[in-house]
Amino acid sequence: MLARPDGSDVIPTQKLASEVLVLVEENTISVKEALRRYFEGKNVDYKIRGSVHAYVFEVLKRRNLIDFILERSLGFRNLSTIKPFIRNLLRIGVYEMHFKGVHPALATDSAVRIAKEISERSASFVNAILRNAEKVDVEGELRGIKRESRARYLALKYFHPEWYVGIAKRVVEDWKELLKANLRQATYIRANTLRRSPENVVRLLEKQDVHVEETPLPEVFKVISYEKPLAILEGYERDFVIQDLASCLVSYALNPQPDEIIADLASAPGSKTSHISAIMENKGRIIAVDNSAERVERMKARLKRLGVKNVEIHVSDGTKFNTKADKVLLDVPCSSTGSVRSYPSVKWRFDRKKFQSLLKLQQAFLRNSAEIGDEVVYSTCSITFEENEGNLLLTKEIFDVKELKLPLGIHGIKRYGKKSFRDYKKVVRLYPHIHDTAGFFISKLQVSG
Repeated sequence: MLARPDGSDVIPTQKLASEVLVLVEENTISVKEALRRYFEGKNVDYKIRGSVHAYVFEVLKRRNLIDFILERSLGFRNLSTIKPFIRNLLRIGVYEMHFKGVHPALATDSAVRIAKEISERSASFVNAILRNAEKVDVEGELRGIKRESRARYLALKYFHPEWYVGIAKRVVEDWKELLKANLRQATYIRANTLRRSPENVVRLLEKQDVHVEETPLPEVFKVISYEKPLAILEGYERDFVIQDLASCLVSYALNPQPDEIIADLASAPGSKTSHISAIMENKGRIIAVDNSAERVERMKARLKRLGVKNVEIHVSDGTKFNTKADKVLLDVPCSSTGSVRSYPSVKWRFDRKKFQSLLKLQQAFLRNSAEIGDEVVYSTCSITFEENEGNLLLTKEIFDVKELKLPLGIHGIKRYGKKSFRDYKKVVRLYPHIHDTAGFFISKLQVSG
């Protein structure tokens, strides 16, 4: 039974959100991708979709404290032993009663009704756990933890894992503000100037009750308010795209010219590729590379909708791909520690071994890019030192860091532990709490010799 636009046979939002949360959890995908898969081919009203989206995001933002409350409510049972759907239904119930302001009895009743569809036993279990969760004195529990472990206290208080709090404290002085900013979302729209002028896009948006304000980039606007989800509006993914301001600055750092050959070595899903094409006015040549055939197919369809014509796409490994270009864009796969406000599930997936593998992959990208072009723009949506200044230190025999001037951003990290990065004033960092963008690192490199 599906939720219909006329309001009949409406499935509770909590049930839909629980199912989406299971998708996120079991498939290691983003909320955006999980929502796309879940609603694909289903006739669900946009208001219900929006409500499900909000529930999933808000639960994931606070998942560690929500799970802490549940653990206090479970007694001898371990949260990981509970079936995924019920586990996420419980998370939603705790979110409603402790963070959304829903009366505990109503939050519990909603969850119990949904659990009854599985079995009376499930309903009884959900009822018992949420009644216990209602009684948890969160502030009192946090005060107790503060006496035992300040690191754990800060992680729970600010809804981040301990490893992230540790990174934040090492990269910025006002780290608490960074953690708070990660809980707030900001949405930016980039006008696709291959099809419409920025002014015409603003008028198109205003006609659909979307209000925006200008940014330092003429084709990029910050969304202030909207009535309907941006993804269902006229012109979406044709006349405009949703793209963070920090991400758009990367293309400006590259400064592509209409007569140049540009290599984009990690190109999917194609946001920066299409932006570069727009700056080049569909002239010159962009060689776009990605190692996922599935992502490439989606990117091809996307670029076609956007009217991009100067791109040739290759399914290949960007660390080994062989070509020649005037400039190289290297927006590498990263830990996404700068994007947790848009991808909150990232916070709960960190793995030290995978992180070390990621650093090696990024260094391989850097080394190969030096074989392709003399000028390289290296960027990540990460706030870590290791993925950014640290990688440039490890490849300093290959590249000289060139001074980069952008209309937004601050300089990089000068010292990190025992490591020193002398070119810190030449690179650019952006942070959610300072610039209201994703956390980003952008650098401009010149191949030595």
